[in-house]
Order: sequence, then structure tokens, then C-alpha cells
Amino acid sequence: MSKNAITLTILCARLERAIHADVGMQGLKTLLYGWRVKYGMIDLFTMTSRRQQAGEAYLTYPEAVHFSQYCGYDLTVD
Repeated sequence: MSKNAITLTILCARLERAIHADVGMQGLKTLLYGWRVKYGMIDLFTMTSRRQQAGEAYLTYPEAVHFSQYCGYDLTVD
């Protein structure tokens, strides 16, 4: 995992802080699904491979920027 990668756990925490509500990992995965389907971004195989190789699923920084735009909140910064 590169140093610019952002794990799903961190993305979830940042989203919850941004909207001041409990989203949980399931809520984040629902958003990720919509993002993947709408924009044809990373597929489920890629996410599974990343989780197996790094021990946790993550988005690269450019993917996180695009996902943040989809969500409407900047999830790339604390």
C-alpha cells in the first residue's frame, strides 16, 4: 500500500465527522458501490486484491479525490 493510500476505515471516520452522523462501514460500502457503478471506477476484484495484499481495503489518493467529489465532502484530509 502506498503512503498516499487512504484506507476505508479512515474514509469512514472522515465521512462520519463531515456529516455528523454514524455511517458505519456498511454505509460507506453503499456509497462506494454507487460510485463504482456510476463512474466505472475500481471493480470488486481490485478491492479484494488490495485487502488481501495490504491487510485492509483502500483507495489510492486520486481515487479518494474522485470519491470525495461524488460524496460532496473532502475525505482526503483530516
